[in-house]
Amino acid sequence: MAIEVYGKEVLMTLQEAAEKLQGSIKNINASVLMAKRNMSYSANGLTVDEAAAIYLYTIEHKKADRNVSFQLNRILRSTERSELITWLPYLQLLLNTLKKLPSMSGKIWRFAPGNLMDSYQTDCVWSGFSSCTKSLSVVKGLLNKSDVYTIFQIECVNGKEIQNYSSRPDEDEVLLLPSTYLRVKDKKRLKNGSYLVVLQERDSQHLHSTETFGFSSSMLETNRTDQGFTASEIQANNQPKYKRWLDCQFHQNSGKSIMTPKDLQTIMQDPPGNIDNAILNCVQGSMIGMALGDALGAHAEFRPRQYMMEHPVRDLEGGGTWGLAKGQFTDDTSMALCLANSLVSCGDFIPYDQLVRYKWWYRSGYMSSTGQCFDIGMATRQSLHEFERRQQRFAREHDISIRQIDFLSDPELLTIFKVDCSEDGVAGNGALMRLAPVPLFFHKYPSYAVEFSGISGIITHGDLKAYDACRYYGALIVAALRGETKEQLLSNSFYYNHATWFNNKLLVPEVMAIAKGSYKKKGGYNEGIRGKGYIVNALEAALWAFWCDENSFEIGALNAVNLGDDTDTTAAIYGQLAGAYYGYKNLPKKWVKHVYALSFIECLCKWIVYEGQMWQPKSHALNSLESKSRSNSDVLMAAQSKYISNSVPNMNQEFTQTPTNSENQLVSKLSRSSVKSAYSTTQDIYEKASTTQSNVRPKSIAKPVQISHNDMIRTDYYGAAGLGHNHVQSTHETNNGLYGRYHVRHTDQS
Repeated sequence: MAIEVYGKEVLMTLQEAAEKLQGSIKNINASVLMAKRNMSYSANGLTVDEAAAIYLYTIEHKKADRNVSFQLNRILRSTERSELITWLPYLQLLLNTLKKLPSMSGKIWRFAPGNLMDSYQTDCVWSGFSSCTKSLSVVKGLLNKSDVYTIFQIECVNGKEIQNYSSRPDEDEVLLLPSTYLRVKDKKRLKNGSYLVVLQERDSQHLHSTETFGFSSSMLETNRTDQGFTASEIQANNQPKYKRWLDCQFHQNSGKSIMTPKDLQTIMQDPPGNIDNAILNCVQGSMIGMALGDALGAHAEFRPRQYMMEHPVRDLEGGGTWGLAKGQFTDDTSMALCLANSLVSCGDFIPYDQLVRYKWWYRSGYMSSTGQCFDIGMATRQSLHEFERRQQRFAREHDISIRQIDFLSDPELLTIFKVDCSEDGVAGNGALMRLAPVPLFFHKYPSYAVEFSGISGIITHGDLKAYDACRYYGALIVAALRGETKEQLLSNSFYYNHATWFNNKLLVPEVMAIAKGSYKKKGGYNEGIRGKGYIVNALEAALWAFWCDENSFEIGALNAVNLGDDTDTTAAIYGQLAGAYYGYKNLPKKWVKHVYALSFIECLCKWIVYEGQMWQPKSHALNSLESKSRSNSDVLMAAQSKYISNSVPNMNQEFTQTPTNSENQLVSKLSRSSVKSAYSTTQDIYEKASTTQSNVRPKSIAKPVQISHNDMIRTDYYGAAGLGHNHVQSTHETNNGLYGRYHVRHTDQS
């Protein structure tokens, strides 16, 4: 039976084809995302969709019925074709893709358990896709010496080499297309007791046939553009679904060489819709202002105040502490880009995805200006280690492959995954240095922007001071985007003037003191302003620099750096607010032109504005947030009172370590519990993730994808798609795992 390739019909995208299979393959979207991530840069003229269609076919899970290869071949080999209609879009895409690949001729191998010699007398047709290998050693490696097998030596003429598009490229896989016609040339028994059947492929006509399975192309329901990102990934609103430039990707010629932001900026695309240019000016000012402060301070990072007095920074320079080129940034901007990428990819606030991207940066150099992680703070490192431990434990408990755990998006699973990975009492400035993308993205909804700002910090820095410092600074950035004057931003009454943004919840005393103007000290360093790693010091220093910058970004950034110590972070924090206030157009052009990956950041800012303006919370979610605050006011006040009554670090002390006395630990725990009871916990945020979006539009599949409890990456390349002799699937195991796609079916013959 021949099959038709609908050559004249317009194909669906892989995502659309997969959506029709959701009833047949549980959580197929997870596998589609994995395929696209691994095939982001395909070769030989194939588009991402086309290469991913092949990759999707090769992915195997522990349970065979979760495998595309198993389910598709089960239907192709069945006389009952009613199920095939839902598979036609994917089948059409796969066949058209394979047709593009050059045909190979030569000797390939496949096997089956038992003696099948009597079943192969003359000619036969293998009705499904047949996975073979060019390497006999691959087959031998799967066989138990004590068992009997039939090994097929096939002389093919239309084989399709797919190792470059396979989840296991080392296996030299060759795919025979459905309805391959084979002639029996020879049969013999081998010395080891197994059997050999030599088959010769006749010149199959399926590549050129117009015969069908009995379904018309009109049953495909949807027609689409030709495949590939530039055409096929466009929705009705012209928005690209899959922003592949935001993913962790490696160069094709080296699995170890990561694509840096500078590499990725060459493939970025602007958003398809209109954006507010005034807001864009503020957003780009904030993000690039942060990068400028970071790069400016990187040259002298860790230098003490005395050194800075003797060797003050007067301009953007290279070299210095890290030996960076002029304009390259450190961990501050790298983590901010991770955070921004998460918001844009997910179109929402998903702390789990944020942690995943921070982990990519830590482990692979994702979003680093050098391609490697450097300058990571101890608190961040410890939190990411804890996150990895929780991921590993969670994967075991829920039967999820560790290779897929990064793509988790099932709301139920996200709800029970604990993302607050920091110990209580950790109050480093790492929570604040990366903050800007959150208030920039959610500025239209200040209550959400402020709350999300706090949570973005507390997932890696668990002290309430970190939470409130991020909330307060996030509110300032929101106010800057909303056009407030510098006098309003620096008002000692700013908090009270915007109390509803904070859901009327007081700030901790240290942060409240700053909100009331403790940073307004003309003497700067001589009056106690410090550019230290303690988040309270960092917040105060950044606001001091903004307060006394004489309406000049350049003066403020240099003042922040020349405080000494954590120079890059102090200046990066300054740059977030000052850049948002002054705008991109007013940043020093002599510095801006040197910013590393400038085009990447500029374009990413456009996406922040575009996605941010489309985000909308449902009204009941906001009301719920506010009612939680009101209903827990007594708890809040009690916690605040207890916190004030205990000793707390002096505002100007150096932040060296987490307090160790039991009293301070108790206070910290009480304080954090008040955050979680009065507002939304990180768990609550996940519960809202599916309800806060009122404009239920498809989000970018670059976001984490739902993973089933039983979805696993291929345990063995030949694993779950085993097609045993006279069985729907084989559960016969060898010492190398389950038989898989190389395992032939007796019922293939016709």
